[in-house]
Amino acid sequence: MLNDAFAQEILHSLDIQKQQYPAMAQEDAVKLAFQAMLGVGHLLSDRKTVTDYIIRETDGLEADPDEPLLEQLSPAWCRINLRRAMADRIPPSVIAGMMITSHPEISFARQDVYDLCACPALSEKGYITDRKALDMICDPDWLPSHSATYREQYHPAYRVIPAVWASRMAAVRQTSAGLCETKRMLVTLDGPCASGKTTLAGELAEVFGACVVHTDDYVIPHAQKTPERLSVPGGNCDAERLAGEVAAPWKQEIQVRYRRYDCRADRLLPEEKLPDRPVLIIEGSYCNLPAIRQYADVRLFDGTPEEIRMARLKKRESEASFRMFMERWIPLENAYFEAYHLPDTECLVLE
Repeated sequence: MLNDAFAQEILHSLDIQKQQYPAMAQEDAVKLAFQAMLGVGHLLSDRKTVTDYIIRETDGLEADPDEPLLEQLSPAWCRINLRRAMADRIPPSVIAGMMITSHPEISFARQDVYDLCACPALSEKGYITDRKALDMICDPDWLPSHSATYREQYHPAYRVIPAVWASRMAAVRQTSAGLCETKRMLVTLDGPCASGKTTLAGELAEVFGACVVHTDDYVIPHAQKTPERLSVPGGNCDAERLAGEVAAPWKQEIQVRYRRYDCRADRLLPEEKLPDRPVLIIEGSYCNLPAIRQYADVRLFDGTPEEIRMARLKKRESEASFRMFMERWIPLENAYFEAYHLPDTECLVLE
């Protein structure tokens, strides 16, 4: 069901589009409403097919660094313009990856699109001039298209992606550009507990075809948890082993063989081989310790607000576990962030 706030966001997007594209007709307004609510789902198949479609389209385009990269459609969806993406060296496979990950939880039906397009506000503003033509929206086989005038004047070339990627686009751009310069990128993703680092790392891994290593698997063994070691900011992370087993050989293009540490059993697990991928993401607090960060090509920092993080912790942890976070783990993290002035100016802070 469409709520008033969501509808107002779409109306605002229509106003912005009308200013930027004055020749916008009813067909274009309906297409925007359709995409703003239903997103990209009607165009998805498998990732390779989506990538191939984008490759074919971009083969006939010229890169345009002056075109806006993103255009907001609604709180859930936005458009990424292909000519600007080419200028920013964002490859088709990455665009396809963003299309098929992080789908919004908000769900609408064609009837909701119809209801929005039929509301008086769109008629009053001149976006909808023939309400009889709206009946086609509810036809499950119908898909919207731009008007001939719009296509002739503006030559639209874009894809619809979840709006959540707007706040991550700096990371996407920097990682994409780096892949044009090096065979292997190492990305670190730091931030306080419950900021969503693990989820974000997984989604970035899907987009870039990356592998992920977690600093939680590199806690120091119990025997090394002396007061002296834990008094050092970040001392509870076995950064030297993580750097030696993973980061250094990865950048040297050597097969990475690593052993995760099982904290409960207090033992190293059997050796694993890291897949040969273009990007490695080291995720978790303490990945900006000097032993690790020296190998990083891109350094990300999750800046999720404290009130959101605390709410997540209270929801997912037991009372005893939450108290442990507050009394032990969070103070250790804060000491590390303070000691290394994190996030520093070289970090891309993701809100």
